[in-house]
Amino acid sequence: MTPKPGEIVVDVNVNEYSLNGTVIGKTVADISNNDDLLIEPLNNELQKIRLAEREEALRTGIPRDEFSKAKIRIDENISYVTFYEFIVTTMVNGYGPVQYVIGSNFSEPHVMDVPEEMSSTFSGERVNRFTCGQAKIGLQMAELSEKTSHKRKSNDEIWDSRIKDTELLIRCAQKYLDLSLAVRFNRDAFYYQLGLNESGLIDGKKIDTYENIDDVWKIIEDIRLRPGMQDKEDRDLIVVVFENDILVKNLAPVVKKLKSFGYKVNLAILGG
Repeated sequence: MTPKPGEIVVDVNVNEYSLNGTVIGKTVADISNNDDLLIEPLNNELQKIRLAEREEALRTGIPRDEFSKAKIRIDENISYVTFYEFIVTTMVNGYGPVQYVIGSNFSEPHVMDVPEEMSSTFSGERVNRFTCGQAKIGLQMAELSEKTSHKRKSNDEIWDSRIKDTELLIRCAQKYLDLSLAVRFNRDAFYYQLGLNESGLIDGKKIDTYENIDDVWKIIEDIRLRPGMQDKEDRDLIVVVFENDILVKNLAPVVKKLKSFGYKVNLAILGG
C-alpha cells in the first residue's frame, strides 16, 4: 500500500510495524506496554506529521483538512484489540476515514469512517452519538449527586440537569436504531450478540444471543424492512465488536458480509 500525497500508510505484522515504509516499533512490545488505546511510537510520529502540516498551512495560508486519509495493512494473525489500537491512534491524530486491509487481500479493502465522538466537535448538531453518550453519563452523575447533594450540586441543579439529559435521550432513542453485533468466544465456539433499539424508547435497546451466524444474517438483512426503520438516521450503520483476543482473520468475513447487505461498519471494543 503506497501513500498518496496527504495520506499515510501503516503496515502491521506480528513482529513490527511501519509508517510510510519506515519501521517505527515492535508490535508485541509496544502493545503490551500500553496503558490506554494509544500506541505511543505511532502517536508520536503522527503528531510530528500533523505539526509539520500546521506549520506549512501557516506559512502558505492554505488551511489543511481537519481529517486526512489513512491506510492500514494488518496481518491476519494480529489480535482484534491490537488492530483496534492502531485504528484509534490513527484517528485521534486526525486521520479518517481509515481504509484497511486484513492479510494480503488488497482487492477488498474495508473502510471505517470517523466516529461521531471524534467528528461531532466540528458539527453544530445537537443530537448525535457523542451527545447521546454524554447524556447517559450525565444521568449517571446526577444519580450519584443526589446521594451526595450536600457535597456536590443543589437539588434544583441536579433536577434541571436530569430533565435536560432525559429530553436529549428521548430524541436520541427516536433518532437512532443503535444496531450492534458483538462476536464472542466461549471454549471452542463463537457466539453472537445482536443489539438494537427498535422501540424508540430510552433504555429500549434489546440484545439477543445466537450460536449460529446464519441466524444473525437473516435478522440483520430483515431489520431495515421493518416498519419505522427507514426513518432511523443510522439505519445503514452497524457497530461491530470482537472480543480482544480474537484474531482479525475472523473479522474480514463478517465485515464483507455486512457490506453485502449495504451496511457501513464501524468498530468498537468491549466496554469502550
